[in-house]
Amino acid sequence: MVIDMQDSLKKDFTLRVTQANRSELIVIIFDMCLSYLKEAIEDVDRAENIAKARACVDELKESLNFEYALSTDLLHLYIQVNKLLAQAAAGGRTEPLLEAQSIMIRLHDAFVKVSEADDSKPLVHNAQEVYAGYTYGKNDVNVNIEAGGTGRGFRV
Repeated sequence: MVIDMQDSLKKDFTLRVTQANRSELIVIIFDMCLSYLKEAIEDVDRAENIAKARACVDELKESLNFEYALSTDLLHLYIQVNKLLAQAAAGGRTEPLLEAQSIMIRLHDAFVKVSEADDSKPLVHNAQEVYAGYTYGKNDVNVNIEAGGTGRGFRV
């Protein structure tokens, strides 16, 4: 039996998005990008995963707020990562992917620290509450979705 990890990751990312605030959304985009880079490095649908990683980097570029000087530095790093991804796509080499991955990991770690300090509310309102915990045994994780209103994520 083959388990499609991509479907599992998509479900995980979707769940995280419904519970995330602004800074956590940025971390999720980094996580997605790193997941695509890992797949591309392992030569799994390389061209497709590079294209998806580039889309994540483009989304990070679009999310920059240039009222802060740091945004210009981040823009330059994102442009560098995009160049590396283009080199990997054109040349079929793994080295540019590894370099892009290294840059994105360092940025990811910095944004994780920022998101830990961000106590703002999730952006999606009326989303179902999700709880995970050890409920049936030492090794069993059970996910419980609170059966709230029917407007999940939408104003009613």
